[in-house]
Amino acid sequence: MTDDLQPRHRTRLAATAPFTLARSLRAMSGFAPCAGDQSVTGDRVRKAVPHPGRATEAVVVDVGPSDSGVDLIVHASGPLRADESAAVERTVADWLGLDDDLSGFLAIARGDPAMARVLPIVTGLHQVRFASLAEGAAYFALTQRSTQWYAAARKRRIAAELGPRGTVDGVLHVAFPTLDTLRGCGDLVEYAGNGQRAARLRQVLDGIAGLDEAWLRAAPYDEVRRALLAVPGIGTFTAHAVLLRVLGRPDDVPVEMAQFSRVAGALYGEPAPAPAELRERYGRWIGWWSYLTRMGLGWLAADRRAPRVSRPGSRASAAGCARPTRWRPWPARRRPTPTRRGPTCPGGPSGPWRRR
Repeated sequence: MTDDLQPRHRTRLAATAPFTLARSLRAMSGFAPCAGDQSVTGDRVRKAVPHPGRATEAVVVDVGPSDSGVDLIVHASGPLRADESAAVERTVADWLGLDDDLSGFLAIARGDPAMARVLPIVTGLHQVRFASLAEGAAYFALTQRSTQWYAAARKRRIAAELGPRGTVDGVLHVAFPTLDTLRGCGDLVEYAGNGQRAARLRQVLDGIAGLDEAWLRAAPYDEVRRALLAVPGIGTFTAHAVLLRVLGRPDDVPVEMAQFSRVAGALYGEPAPAPAELRERYGRWIGWWSYLTRMGLGWLAADRRAPRVSRPGSRASAAGCARPTRWRPWPARRRPTPTRRGPTCPGGPSGPWRRR
């Protein structure tokens, strides 16, 4: 039996306000592509990630709430060097979006009447992302000409067969393998499902490996998008998905696609604002509008379906759950009053990321 990993590093990571870990936990619990990848117990979450110094080993991070961010405990097989501890801290901060500054988005959203029912339930939520570039790139490559369900199942098989693992308190945690580990696999057909998808996955992994991750996170958005689109196997959808859901860059999303237009219609009523109007209003925070609106509508719908029992710390029953009888969804234009059917969120909180 594998020995338990031991606590080797403990610290507090600051988060840009407003931030509420409980909302991050709710978001990750409803994010189908990563279902089962972490263990949520009460107000804490545990997740395995590759050891920063030894890719064949895992460390398990245990994250809980603190006054100004999160409390982090890192479990490992042996002592961690200072640079290894810092690398794990960076992974957790990126995964939970701790450094995301949503103040610009929130200032605009508070002036958008249709967002009044969404903001109370999502304020404090920072975008929960794929925990690594390798994981996100592999998943979105696997969604091409497939479904979210199959892509998530194939991603879980990759982790189960290739990922490093570690046990804490008798519970086994498995991490998604590193990019180098994936590229070292001779044949990806058994993970991709067929030869064509395996070849595309190989192209994406090799192309991503040729790009510097720090540059992808910090370089001008348009330059990064062009670099991703130049990778064989990456099209418009995959490039934007990697930019937002992996790298946390909200500057643009393909709001012309049906899954985004349905979210706009559910929020504003029909006819919904045109993509150009949404981009003009939310500017470089259009990605946060997309993510938080989709999450908020999904949560509101779920809360209406659930038994009316007050949830500790929830403000949903006090604000945002009741649909106003009439509102002007877009101040610059007069639009008809929406019908009284409830808002929808296609495919649940993560549905719109299914490739079509």
